[in-house]
Amino acid sequence: MIAYNYGGAYDQYTGYCASNIGYNTFSQQYWERSLFQRCKALFDFTGLPDAAPNQVQWDNDAFLWGLFKLGFMTVFDTKTYGLVVQPGTPTGYGLQYQPTGVQIQTPFFAFTRPIVIGKECELIKLTPDYTGIWDIITKYATELKFNDVAIRLSQINARFAYAVAATDEKSARTIKAILERLANGEEGVVYDAKLNRNFGQDTESAPWIQFDRDLKRNFIYPELLEARRTILTDFYRELGVQSASDKRERQNLPETMAYQAETFNRRQVWELSLRKSIDRVNRMFGTQIDFKFNEPSGLEGGAADADKSANSIDGIT
Repeated sequence: MIAYNYGGAYDQYTGYCASNIGYNTFSQQYWERSLFQRCKALFDFTGLPDAAPNQVQWDNDAFLWGLFKLGFMTVFDTKTYGLVVQPGTPTGYGLQYQPTGVQIQTPFFAFTRPIVIGKECELIKLTPDYTGIWDIITKYATELKFNDVAIRLSQINARFAYAVAATDEKSARTIKAILERLANGEEGVVYDAKLNRNFGQDTESAPWIQFDRDLKRNFIYPELLEARRTILTDFYRELGVQSASDKRERQNLPETMAYQAETFNRRQVWELSLRKSIDRVNRMFGTQIDFKFNEPSGLEGGAADADKSANSIDGIT
């Protein structure tokens, strides 16, 4: 293992330590991280400002984190750092009860008043309600966590379960050691038959009871794996990502188009919000920021390809 861990030089910080937390917490953290990384592949931003004096660059990871977590990021010009993007808190009420300013409180900026939207700053908005999409990530991470727990229990329950009676602590420790050796893969364990009498037995019969011998009936591991796939497919639909239909029969054209519509609506809301807000930023600061949605390979054609594939399913070309 030394050849693969580089003497621990890269182990000083790993985000979290799975050995110090429960399995439920670990699974929740795992899926939130996994789903967030999948979200990051949704967009490809171009034209983000280059490095200004005393600034490395617009950090793409921090920028996307803010968009997904907060739903917006504030863009404004500064004397020290040039054009920057920062998190903030919307404040004030306009004529249509929309925020009129943003309060910036960070280690680098501590303004005494909110900066005015449209005059001193502009917002790049992913969602129109300033709340981000972390609720989607949390919802599906929680469902996948429960699925993980069920899968783990299914694997544990796939083993033969035994209950053993003992009359004293010494005998209990002995039988526990035997069971642990068997659980660790040993083919068998030899023990003194006289040990049976310590369990309150006058004969040499073993004092244990076996539970649920019909393991095949209770083995639902394949169904749970299929459920996980369904959860992930629903997650992709929420994000507007085209994915394979869960219908096993052939689909006709109306069914295919209806299926594609499930992935269109919410993504269109995000696209409109991003497009309008980025246009305002470009007009105010003279930037050329733009974005596009990424599609899985072979699905870039959108509705046109969906229409073509739907026709070809039934042999219509």
